[in-house]
Amino acid sequence: MSRSVEDPFAGLISGRIVLMSVAAYCSAMSPCPSGESLDPPPAVIIQLMERIVSEQWPSGSEHFASYFARLGCALGPPLEPDEEISLGLTRGQFVMPGAAVNASWSALNGELFHLNLFAYAGEPDSSPDDVNAGYDAIRAGIADAFDPSPDERTDQRGNRSAVWFIQGTVIELYAHITEAPVLQTGVSHEGRTAKFHQLIARSPEHPMQ
Repeated sequence: MSRSVEDPFAGLISGRIVLMSVAAYCSAMSPCPSGESLDPPPAVIIQLMERIVSEQWPSGSEHFASYFARLGCALGPPLEPDEEISLGLTRGQFVMPGAAVNASWSALNGELFHLNLFAYAGEPDSSPDDVNAGYDAIRAGIADAFDPSPDERTDQRGNRSAVWFIQGTVIELYAHITEAPVLQTGVSHEGRTAKFHQLIARSPEHPMQ
């Protein structure tokens, strides 16, 4: 699975689940803040990750609403179809009640395979302090709940990433700080995501980026 830094938001915009490539992290970090003042509190996102790992990924769109309810979320409206509808790809939104996040889902032929959340969004050129605090707290919480990430990176501009592989579910955490700061959390079904990538690779109209 390759990592590319050119389009870190491709997972949300194009449906291609792209991992961000960054250089090895070598700068010393300050003590991890708790992130208690953030909206949503990092603990809310950590608990969501734990629930996702504990639940079976649904097959069949008729099961999506009950699945999100078990996660403590609510299924939102579908997004407008795009050119990838011919591949069987559908997308929509979901809501975390009381949490200021932009959250979406992707499914292939009715099989949910990817969830994407953006939180702590800042204005262009604003301070990345909230994003870094949220990243530190969520990274530590996921490591406590499961294991430390086997792959953590930071590029020369300070963008950070970590990934976990847990019982067929992949959790990706990104701190995008170089433009408009935002924290991104992506969760995917490993096997179904691989199937989607294979489908894209075989389609001459949708080459992998």
